[in-house]
Formats: sequence, structure tokens, C-alpha cells
Amino acid sequence: MATGMADGDGGDSSDSSHTQATTEPQPETHVPDSETPRRCPHCGFELPAGDQYQLHLGLNHYERLDDVDQQAFRDAYQQEEAALTRFRIIALGGLVLLYFGFLLVYAVLAV
Repeated sequence: MATGMADGDGGDSSDSSHTQATTEPQPETHVPDSETPRRCPHCGFELPAGDQYQLHLGLNHYERLDDVDQQAFRDAYQQEEAALTRFRIIALGGLVLLYFGFLLVYAVLAV
């Protein structure tokens, strides 16, 4: 075989990659004292907010979710996508204003 694997090794590699994915260190999070952390039932990861909790479940454990949780993930994902789109438009507008501001200053000072 050209892949360098023995005939019986194909099925074991997916199990080891699944094990590696669950044993990777989780990023540090800070849950404010005023909020109760929500712990992921699949990996034990603590998250501070309901939207972040739903996004974590959907992005990392989608195949394990029931229909209600999958719909909650899709709703949270659409809300997050809308917020990111709005941020990108505002950031682009700010960059355009900054560019034309510098262009105007250059035009005034270069004369």
C-alpha cells in the first residue's frame, strides 16, 4: 500500500485521533463570580454563558446532541454569525474612513 500502513492498521487510527482530541488541554476560561458556570457533559469544559455553551456543544459534540440541542446550536450560531458580520462591516467602514482621512491630511499638507 502507498500509505505506509499495514492492512489491519486503518481502523485503529481513527480511535487514537478521537482519544487525542479528548485529551488535548482545554483553553483557560474565566467565569465571572456572578455567573454559574455550565459544564459540558461530554468533556467537562466550563463555560460562562449559555450561548458559548451551546456553541461549544455544537462545534465539538454535534453528533452526540439531540434535535433540541442541535436547533439551539444552530440558533446560537446564526446569532453569532450576524454579530460577526456586523462587526466586520463596522471595522471595514472604520478602515475606509481612516484611509480617506490620511489621504485628506496628506493632500492638505503636501500642497
